[in-house]
Order: sequence, then structure tokens, then C-alpha cells
Amino acid sequence: MKRIVLTLVLSLMAATFPGPGAVSHAASVRVADGDTIEFGGQRIRLQGIDAPELYQECRDAAGRNWSCGRRARVELRKLIGNEAVQCEAHAKDRFGRSVAVCRAGGRDLGEAMVRSGWALAYPDWASPYGAAQSEARSRKAELWAGPFENPRAWREQHPRDDRPLIGRHARDIVPPAVQDWLSTRSQAARQSVLQWLRSVWAGKSDTR
Repeated sequence: MKRIVLTLVLSLMAATFPGPGAVSHAASVRVADGDTIEFGGQRIRLQGIDAPELYQECRDAAGRNWSCGRRARVELRKLIGNEAVQCEAHAKDRFGRSVAVCRAGGRDLGEAMVRSGWALAYPDWASPYGAAQSEARSRKAELWAGPFENPRAWREQHPRDDRPLIGRHARDIVPPAVQDWLSTRSQAARQSVLQWLRSVWAGKSDTR
């Protein structure tokens, strides 16, 4: 029984506080945008790339606007398909997302997005996908077919709310006070579970 309880504690802590190098698997993944996925209760940013923001628009060769952010999300979803996704996390960003190299069917999703022209190598001087970006640019693939604003510059003009989201686009419909309350309740529930497991462990220890 001790071993079972200890395993539950360690599993809960690992799921709640994944560290650098942690590897996760999932058969079902939600694609948030062209460089962010969600599964297993975790929000993961693909390392080394920067895709257009979900509501960002670009221009085609004829100068017409098109929804490049939404298309980038569609293309990432296509790359994943029905494959299981494996991610190796290396850090966390300021929004609490794990920053990871993710693969589906053995394919590096970040590299594939850059090579196909749906994302940029990020940052330019450190990303391992510089060659893939050069190839996409020379072919005028997708984003490179017309003028577009660097996603980083677009974000500066359209700053996001860094409060945690509860569900899809929740910041647009849920008042900030309610978001904060839900976040606090979630943390309280997590602590209650940990306290219960510790009490079970202590009780079993006393009976031996």
C-alpha cells in the first residue's frame, strides 16, 4: 500500500510540475495555434519556431489579406494527424507553457512547420531551423509568397493578456475576477489531494 500511495504522489507531482527534459505522450492533441499544442492538461510551445498569431493576417502575392494565423493552425493539425505526439521539454516561458521539441510519427513538428513555410525560425540567431527557413523563403512557400508582419512585431502591437485562460478564448468572455477565483480554486483542490495522500501515507506508516 505504501508503494501505491508513493507512486500516486510522485505521479501527481510529475503531472503538475513537469521539469526540463520531461517526455510526454498523447494520441489526442488540441492545436491552439501554429506553434502551440495542448494535451495531458499541459500547454506546450514548440521550441525554435514562431508562427503567425491565431488572429494575424498576411498578404498574398496579389496583396490580398488572408488569415495566415488560422491556416498555420490547420497545417500543424494536419502534420500531427492521428499520430501520437512525443515532446521533450527544455524550459518554460513567461506564460507558464512548456517550451519543447515535439515529434509526431518521428517528424520534428517545429522543423516541418518552418520548412513548409508556415512558421519562422525563432530566434533567428539560435534556432536550429535556419536552413529550413532559408529553403522555404527561396521557394516562396506559404507565408513567404507575399508580405507579412513578423509575429513578434504583431504581438507587440496586439499585446496578449498573460492571465491564465480557463477554456478556449476564456479571457474574452470570463471576467478577470472569475478567472482569478477559478485559478485559486484549482490550486486549492490540488493541495487538498496532496494533503490527503500524505495523511494516507502517515496512517499506513503508523500501523506497521
